[in-house]
Amino acid sequence: MIGRSVLLSAALGAALTPLNSTMVAVALPALGEHFASPAAAVTVLVVSGYLIATLVLAVPAGSIADRIGYAGALTWGRWMFGAGTVIGAMAPTLSAVVIGRLLMAAGGALINPTAFALLRVSMPPEKRSRAFGTMGAVMAGAAAIGPGLGAWLTASVGWRSLFLINVPLLVGSWLLQPPALVPAERGTRTGFDWGGSMLIGAALLCVTFATRISAPLSYVVATSGAALLVLLVLHERRVEAPILNLSFFTSRGFVAGAGVIATQNLAMYSLLIQVPFLFGGAAIDSQLGLAIIAMTFTMAAASPLGGWLGEWVDVRVVVAAGGVLATAGVVGLTRLTSSALPSEIGMRLLLVGLGLGLSTGPANASAISAVPVHQSAMASATVSMLRYLGAICGTVILSLALAAGPAGTQLALWMFAAALAASVALGLALPPLPNARERGR
Repeated sequence: MIGRSVLLSAALGAALTPLNSTMVAVALPALGEHFASPAAAVTVLVVSGYLIATLVLAVPAGSIADRIGYAGALTWGRWMFGAGTVIGAMAPTLSAVVIGRLLMAAGGALINPTAFALLRVSMPPEKRSRAFGTMGAVMAGAAAIGPGLGAWLTASVGWRSLFLINVPLLVGSWLLQPPALVPAERGTRTGFDWGGSMLIGAALLCVTFATRISAPLSYVVATSGAALLVLLVLHERRVEAPILNLSFFTSRGFVAGAGVIATQNLAMYSLLIQVPFLFGGAAIDSQLGLAIIAMTFTMAAASPLGGWLGEWVDVRVVVAAGGVLATAGVVGLTRLTSSALPSEIGMRLLLVGLGLGLSTGPANASAISAVPVHQSAMASATVSMLRYLGAICGTVILSLALAAGPAGTQLALWMFAAALAASVALGLALPPLPNARERGR
């Protein structure tokens, strides 16, 4: 019963970040009009600032959660997110909206890795795959419904309601959290790695901005980001309590599980952008839009199924099978022409969504279960960082492909298929997880 309550509490908290990353996008015109600000400035400050802050703060927040305890970290994350919600809802200026959003991002950065870590320490090992699959479904579903919910709230109540809608989720997460949680083993209590935090933050900022600016400045920024990552590795090898534990990358379970997440996200996010260019042209057909949405909802629906299968079937089979299905879907897209019917495109996208959904829960469970229990939040945050970096790599490939014309876009599809095929190999390299059927015998 405690495990179920933890799952519900963690899922409601973890849904906040993806929901608020997509929900506000449709309200940008209303915000710009209300504060008499250019659309570009509103987009950068309100949307990009939130996403970048979430990314930069994720790994330090995971380290903090491992140090102070997961129940306390989840509570602090909710308070920070709640404070940002109140500031945003009552904001008299655009600057106040931005401050509220940044505080929400900080709270979300603390909530998300903590939520996954709580599942790791409170759920029986043989049920973790299903729990992680459910979490993946909730987060994917929250991101998918965000634009529609945001449009409805903005039109019906106004843009301030986009902040207030977070209150019931925060309260529900708090009420569902059991009064006594299974305590996680505390990690080291030595000094916090401020140097590593600044290096990883600066490196991720450079990597992010390198994809948003044009050459030749983008090359300079990308090179700076790479240099900072090298400095980060050198620094983390010398400190006693690193912000990024490099020993994770010596674990087969973590490398394979995180690798599946990164390679599949490399393909997924770019595919969502590329499909309209390939088949929609200047005006996206409404049926094509529904096909793209169906892919995301199929991912969400299949995630619990993948987690459940991971309890009864070898996790390697489940993850590899998901990768094969997703690869087949992308290869199928390469065989279509620009005049393909939305139903033909939709069937292939549904195959991609099904495959990605099946892989999510078992891959996450494998990665986070492979590290010492007192470092679960740091491991979860590191997986999230690699997921984002995978998406960045995909968008870089896609931007170069779109610039090269039709031949380039076809090549990009094959590269995304290759990334998904790599996820199959990584899935086969996963170590086995505890099997519920075998335990019940």
